Amino acid sequence: MRFALLACAGAVVLALGVAPARADDTAAYKRAVEQQFEAWIQARWPEAEAEGVSRETFEREVKGLTLDWSLPHLAMPDPAYLGGPRLPQSMKPKAPARQPEFDSPSRYFSASNLNALAAQGKTQYHQYKTVLSEIEKRYQVSGAIIVAIWGRETNFGTVSIPHDALRSIATQAFLGRRPEVFRHEFIKALKVLQDGHISRDEMRSSWAGAMGHPQFLPSDFLEYAVDIDQDGKRDIWDSVPDALASAGNSLHSQGWIGDQEWGYEIDLPANFDCTLQGPDKTRSFGDWVDMGITRVKGQSFPDEKLENQGFLVLPAGMKGPAFLVTENFSVLKKYNNSDVYALFVGKLADMIEYGVPPSFVGAWKPVDRFTRDKILDFQKVLVKRYGYDVGNVDGLVGFKTRQAIGLYEKKVGAPLTCYPTRKIVDEVVGQG
Repeated sequence: MRFALLACAGAVVLALGVAPARADDTAAYKRAVEQQFEAWIQARWPEAEAEGVSRETFEREVKGLTLDWSLPHLAMPDPAYLGGPRLPQSMKPKAPARQPEFDSPSRYFSASNLNALAAQGKTQYHQYKTVLSEIEKRYQVSGAIIVAIWGRETNFGTVSIPHDALRSIATQAFLGRRPEVFRHEFIKALKVLQDGHISRDEMRSSWAGAMGHPQFLPSDFLEYAVDIDQDGKRDIWDSVPDALASAGNSLHSQGWIGDQEWGYEIDLPANFDCTLQGPDKTRSFGDWVDMGITRVKGQSFPDEKLENQGFLVLPAGMKGPAFLVTENFSVLKKYNNSDVYALFVGKLADMIEYGVPPSFVGAWKPVDRFTRDKILDFQKVLVKRYGYDVGNVDGLVGFKTRQAIGLYEKKVGAPLTCYPTRKIVDEVVGQG
């Protein structure tokens, strides 16, 4: 018993001796990084001045500005600077118990989530029908599309947006994974404040700096925000009409075609070549029809649409629903560069406007699951060994990666799926 008590006492002393040292290491590291951050902030003055920000505004807004260490996905420098404190073990990213995995995109299209958003969206659509009609007239963008974006981005304004936008954006610019993007946004955020659109306390954002109902970055706000309620200010935080009109202006300004749908679910002919998917394979609707493509449920394309240009989106290759989409689909991807995001918004808009069911006609088939790191290794070999264009080598299965998989399947005589399978991924990675 005596030895046990002594051992416990020793453990307590050891813990008391080690814990403060670890805390000191963390504090010293953060101080060192914050000092670098302060110097980085001051170096932004010439850029801010060129944007029309006064010295008074600059000094007021950056005074006391610190890094937000609570934000996710920060790239911590190690050491803090050349010869400076090393990144403490306690601050190093912990490997997740289970790495993110990719399986069928069907997980993105939960029927219960779509039904809930569609029900709320119909209510909001009717509540704001007058302003949506004005937006449709002014920007030639469907009110249902705008409401669907609002629902997807902030659940119709009910999602908490808790962060100081300037602090979040500055942190992303200094420690984030896309520093040049957020360095630009930091200057634009100062410009928003300089122009008096909103106070610093009220300029709230997501952790990634996206602001207000439509989740605009500062550059989006400056370029696309409008004052449709005519109260003298462009307000995407507290004015729903301004927020909806701003989203409409954004889509219109980036190429929305007013007399076109976003796209259609289709049936593919037997033995279809799935490498023909993607915007780089755009053809007229008439050409696609000549190749055997039809709308689902025996519907036909209106004759006046056959000259429209469109491309195929096969989010799960030959293992899921297929879509023939217009340029409007590409505009939706400018809002959020993801096929499934654009499909989600389009589907939700159709549910709001036409009352279509949440499910697609085409079935989502079982697919193999992979970590993002595994897909990343797979892409690297496809590029290095075979010279395939996979788009960004980022561990994500975009249309170019799906095309490349199809090309490899053709090369080795495998069934054409244009989607990663365990056999093919292991085979290709093993060649790296």
